[in-house]
Amino acid sequence: MKVMSIFGTRPEIIRLSRIFPLLDKNFKHIMVNTNQNYAKELNSKFFSELELRAPDYNLKISTGNFGTEVAEIISKSDKIILKEKPDILLILGDTNSGLSAIPASHYGIPIVHLEAGMRAYDVRMPEEKNRVLIDHLSSVLLPYTTYSRENLIRENIHPSKINVVGNPIVEVIDHFSDKIEQSKILKKMKLKNNDFFLVTAHRSENVDNLENLKIIFDALNKISQKYKKRVIYPMHPRTSSKLKNLSVPKCIEIIKPLGFFDFTKLEKNALCLITDSGTVPEEALYFKKPCVTIRESTERPETIESGSNILSGLNSDHIFQCVKQMTSIVPDWSWNLTLGDGKTASKVVNIIRGKLERRVIEM
Repeated sequence: MKVMSIFGTRPEIIRLSRIFPLLDKNFKHIMVNTNQNYAKELNSKFFSELELRAPDYNLKISTGNFGTEVAEIISKSDKIILKEKPDILLILGDTNSGLSAIPASHYGIPIVHLEAGMRAYDVRMPEEKNRVLIDHLSSVLLPYTTYSRENLIRENIHPSKINVVGNPIVEVIDHFSDKIEQSKILKKMKLKNNDFFLVTAHRSENVDNLENLKIIFDALNKISQKYKKRVIYPMHPRTSSKLKNLSVPKCIEIIKPLGFFDFTKLEKNALCLITDSGTVPEEALYFKKPCVTIRESTERPETIESGSNILSGLNSDHIFQCVKQMTSIVPDWSWNLTLGDGKTASKVVNIIRGKLERRVIEM
């Protein structure tokens, strides 16, 4: 049976990194990298770090314009699907790379969607639209949590198509724990444990609007002045492209995007994480680190309910107060095994084999 995986961003590569080897071992596996995150620090670097083989295809998608990007993902994946004729398509998440589900569905190819069912119920987010579309085109839906499963059922997706498999980040972190610990990033940057803030902000609704980006910078400036600690900001190319028209406070240390080991080492040692990412709050919970999400909504309510994460919205005073709140409490939360037990990769492969191989034989 031939399984094709299509992906293109840093979070997708990381979370699929322990699944890829099992797909190679159990099936004829075709890896397609859309290269949606074209910067080396956000894409190709992770293949060497995470010990992954080179993809079979690199689509080199243009990312300067939304229409062009989506059109290329659909048209280029369409050609490869027709050429390779996969029996199954595996997609993770909600990026534009996942829109390759459209041509696959057109040709009747069963789609497996990992990270299915996440909902922020915020239509401003491009990812929210992608999630809904991909889920409703998919044959098998693999949510991380029961929250996401319930979202799918409310949208009239039959429970027989849904299997909760947990978050794959657990086994990625555990597998590479030694290399994460061996990272020299703290020494290189002269940082101490719990003595700096770590920031990520790249979402279109935050950084494409210069006024919103100014709000984030203003909040970080207030935090730096209050706590007298360094503010480290590995900056996404989307954000750095906006800086020519902005004045960045001197207290914010902007650095290039980091590899998985270095960034994870910083996560584990930061006083607090300030982010608009969906994945960073998950990792903050796993590492028992306080997190402030600078968004109005989140598709990961489990991080809020655990106590490790708080939504600040996009207001500099609110962001400051949320940081004050999160850094004033003892981090007594913990990762619940129902969120991910370190066995997601084998579950995904077993489901593909058990649920879909019979369908392929029958077709």
